[in-house]
Order: sequence, then structure tokens, then C-alpha cells
Amino acid sequence: MTELRHKEEEKALALAGLFQAAALVQQLARTGEVNQDAYSPLIESIFVLDPKTVEDVYGGCKGVKLGVDTLLLVLKEKESARYADAIRYAIGMLHVEKLLRRESDINSVLRSRLEQVTHQLQHFDGVTSQAVVTKLNDIYLDTLAKFKFRIQVNGDPSHLQRAENAAKIRAILLAGIRSAMLWRQMGGSRLQFAFGKGRLVKALELLQNEITLS
Repeated sequence: MTELRHKEEEKALALAGLFQAAALVQQLARTGEVNQDAYSPLIESIFVLDPKTVEDVYGGCKGVKLGVDTLLLVLKEKESARYADAIRYAIGMLHVEKLLRRESDINSVLRSRLEQVTHQLQHFDGVTSQAVVTKLNDIYLDTLAKFKFRIQVNGDPSHLQRAENAAKIRAILLAGIRSAMLWRQMGGSRLQFAFGKGRLVKALELLQNEITLS
């Protein structure tokens, strides 16, 4: 991303990251499978702790293609019912991020633990390896799971009861909350859904075109 990218597009990218996480949690909970092209950039984004640009967080616009597509469908109300659970997860992650901003101690522990794993990544078989996902699962349980508010995930019990799927879901939620934090830092707010929907749709459409042409 260049410095010339419009701030609305940067906010849209971060919000797309959040909705990509929400869509992946819905997919994993219902099917037991996950879109790897969308999953990998999200998990990698957790370890981009000091990015220069929003695009750096996701390794480029293509990294949040699923999020851009999903958010556009939701905002245009074409398939809101299809993504009902994903919308609820997105709202839940925004709420957890709000709680996290109020708890500096938990925020500090979260950052410290992520830095530790970041320094250890070279010893693992890829960022999405089960070992790394297990560490992210543990970090989630030791920090964000301490809040009274919990994001309730709906889906097929046979998928949700598998330990590796539960760990993946928590890792994805962690990535989504990281995107929510980024969106807030870029000036995002809930009021924009009510009064800035048109600008957001326009920014997402520009991103969608850019992804298609790249």
C-alpha cells in the first residue's frame, strides 16, 4: 500500500479482516473445513505487530479477499441471512476489542505473549501449523477468555467438539479482534455503519476491483 491510499480504503481493509475472521469461524463451525487462502493471511496477521500500513498486516489486499466479498454482500443486504452467524461473530469481536482497550493489564499480557511466539516462529512448521495454532489457542484462553462476555459459536457439534477445530476457532477470533483493533485505530466506529455505509461500500468496491485486477 502506498501512502496515497485513501483512509476510507484502509479502514475498509481492516474491517474486511474482521469479517473474514467471522466468515471463517462460521465456515469452520458448520463444515469442519476452512478456506486456506483466507485462513493463512489472517493467522499471519496476528504476528504483524508493528505494521507500517494496514495492507502490510494482511500481506496485501488479496489477503482479505473473502472479507471484502463477504462484507460487501452484508452491506448491500444481498445475503445477510446466509451470514447471520458471521455478523453476530463480528459484532462480538468488536465488543471484545472494546473490553480489551479498557483492560491495559490483559492487553499487555496479550502483546507480550504474541511477541514471544513471534520470536519462536522459525522453529515451527509454518504459521498455520498445529503447534502455533495451539499456542494462539492458549493465549486466547489466558487473556480474552477472562472477560465475562463470551462469543458463542454455533455449528455442528461434531466439528466444534474436535480440539483442533476449537483451537483454530480461537486463533481466528484472535485475528479478528486484532483487525477490530486496527479498524478502531484507523478511526472506525459503529456510527459509520449507520451514517457512512455508502463511503464504506465505495471503498470496498475499489478494493474488490483492485484484487480482481491484480
